[in-house]
Amino acid sequence: MVSSYSRKRTNLGIVYGLIAGFFFSLAAWGMDAIILMRHNISLPFLKFLPALLICVPIAILAGFLTARFEKGWLSFLLWAMLAVLFTYLVINIPIKYVPWLTSKLVPQYIPVIKFEELTNIGHYWFYGIFAIGLSCILCGILENVLIDQSLAASSTVSAILPFVFCLAIMTGAGFSGDLLMTNHFREPIIVVDTLLQNGATYYNQEIDKQKAREMRLSIVSPLDDLVLQPHSLTIVSADNYLGIIKVLVDFDGKYALCHVVYSQPTFCEVTHLRFNRIEQYARGSKELNRVDFFNDDIIVPINYPNLANYTKNKVRYSNTTGTIQFN
Repeated sequence: MVSSYSRKRTNLGIVYGLIAGFFFSLAAWGMDAIILMRHNISLPFLKFLPALLICVPIAILAGFLTARFEKGWLSFLLWAMLAVLFTYLVINIPIKYVPWLTSKLVPQYIPVIKFEELTNIGHYWFYGIFAIGLSCILCGILENVLIDQSLAASSTVSAILPFVFCLAIMTGAGFSGDLLMTNHFREPIIVVDTLLQNGATYYNQEIDKQKAREMRLSIVSPLDDLVLQPHSLTIVSADNYLGIIKVLVDFDGKYALCHVVYSQPTFCEVTHLRFNRIEQYARGSKELNRVDFFNDDIIVPINYPNLANYTKNKVRYSNTTGTIQFN
C-alpha cells in the first residue's frame, strides 16, 4: 500500500515537472516561434526546440526528486538550481546558441553573423533570477503540498487544480523571460517584415507623402523590385545593448541587410555574403591561416605544384587591388 502510494506521488511529481518545464518553454520561446512563423523568419523554432529539449527533462527530474524524497531543503535547492538554468537559457539562447546553430544550419550566413557580449549582463541576471527564480522556488516549495492535495481530492477538478496552479505560475515565469530577452529579437523581425510587405504593396504606386513617411517606405527604396520577391528573415547581428540589430533578408539568393535601432528601421541595403572559397579555406586551418579583414587581405598556405613536398608558404590576396603576392 505504501509502495503504491509512493509510486503515485512520484508519478505526479513527474507530471508536475513536465508541466513546469513545458509551459515555461512554451511561454518563453514557443509563443515567439508561433508569432514569427507569420513573419517569414527563416528558422522559427531555432530557440524553442533546443530550449524545450533542455528544460523539460531537467524540470521532470526536479519534480521527480522533490516528490520522491519529500525534503523541504532539497525542494528549495532543486528548484533554485532550475531557476538558474532557466535564467541562463533565457539570456544566452538568443545571443550565443542561436548564432551558433544558424552558422551550422546556414553556413553561408557566417560572414555577417556578429553578436556582441552584453554590457551590464548582471542586470539581466538580476531581473531573471528575481522573476523566474521566485516562480520556480514557489512551485518547488509547494509541490509536495499540491501533490498531497491532488491525491486526497474527491473530484477530478480538485485533483487537477494543483497542476493548473503550476501551469499558471510557470507560464508567467516564461512570459517574464520573453519580456527580458526573447522580445528584443522578435520585434526587429516583425518591423522589417511589415516594412517589406508595405514596400511590395505600394511598389511603383502613387502614395501620399505623409503616408509614405509614416510607413517609412523610403527605407526599402534601395531594394527596388526585390521587395516583390518572396523573402526570409534572419537576425545576424546585435550590439552589446541590444539596441542595434541587423536583419538579413534572403530574396531567394539575393541579399539585403536591414538595420533596426531600438525597434525602429533606419535603412536597408543590398549586400552579398563576403565568404568566397579563399576565405573559407583561410578560416579552415587555424594554425597556418588567418584572414585580415582590416586590410581586406587573406593569408593562406599554398601547395606549389612544382615542389615535391608541401611547404608552408603563404599567399596574400588583396580584394582591394585584385593582386596576389607570394611570401
